Amino acid sequence: MILLELVWDQQQRWIGLFAHNADQFGDILGAALLNQPLRGVACYALGQHSTEGLVNVQQDEHGIVLPNSARLHFQLQHSSDFTALNPLDVACGPWYTEASPTANAANPSKPVLLELLSLIVSDAETSALEMTLAKAPQLMFNLLKLVNSVSMGSAAPARSIRQAITLLGRRQLQRWLQLLLYAEQYGEATPAILIAAALRGKRLALWAEHGWLGNTNQDEAFLCGMLSLLDRLFAEPLTELMALLPLDLHLRSALLSGEGVLGLALKQLTALEAGERHNPLIAPLLAKQAAWVNCELKAIAWAHRLICESH
Repeated sequence: MILLELVWDQQQRWIGLFAHNADQFGDILGAALLNQPLRGVACYALGQHSTEGLVNVQQDEHGIVLPNSARLHFQLQHSSDFTALNPLDVACGPWYTEASPTANAANPSKPVLLELLSLIVSDAETSALEMTLAKAPQLMFNLLKLVNSVSMGSAAPARSIRQAITLLGRRQLQRWLQLLLYAEQYGEATPAILIAAALRGKRLALWAEHGWLGNTNQDEAFLCGMLSLLDRLFAEPLTELMALLPLDLHLRSALLSGEGVLGLALKQLTALEAGERHNPLIAPLLAKQAAWVNCELKAIAWAHRLICESH
């Protein structure tokens, strides 16, 4: 079945996807792309395909050759592995879930973000959120910028933090705070780990929507995916970071011990990110065929749109 793996250039920019098994299941991928086109994202596929949105690539004895004669490399373990490649070459691999060395370890917004997320999870009063946001002016600026952006579709701009919280809504506020935990750590750049976390969250939310995670709701699934990479972002044990948040026991167990349906889902995400198409853990997902491919494209398109809107 189709497995889509992210493709990166040597500046750690996400430039496209590689579709494993497209030679066998190209018709399913083509139909899915018609329903959920990937605008601005190249989708590379082996063989000759006439489907709009697919970029045909070839394979020789040395690997995958792209149309510009560059090569696509697999299974890089670290971003530093790029240094040995031709400057035009690109790569897939699980390295992008690493923290970038450009992260700001002394980010003053971090404790405020964690405090805000804790308040949201606890369904705290709006006044408590306002007081906490006042500790980090940059966060207030980003929140207002978000709410006032065209993408939010607001009829009138927010002119106060209370109004911004109301316009955004508790559910969306919680999701954007989770994203800000990653984005604030890097200033203006869009780090690869933010893309990894956002894609994890959206994938799990869609799996929950499809009923693939039992009784798990979408918001809880999204939260699980987003929090699962905090230890790599901040270079601190996840147990210490999770101690700051009032999480349900089963969510905490999934994150810290890999237990339960969400714990299994996190293991499946790790295998997907590494392109382990023969891993038995992900076989049940890939077997869902058209539903699976559409779900993947929807998550990937959402993550890409998120990146575009952040610039």
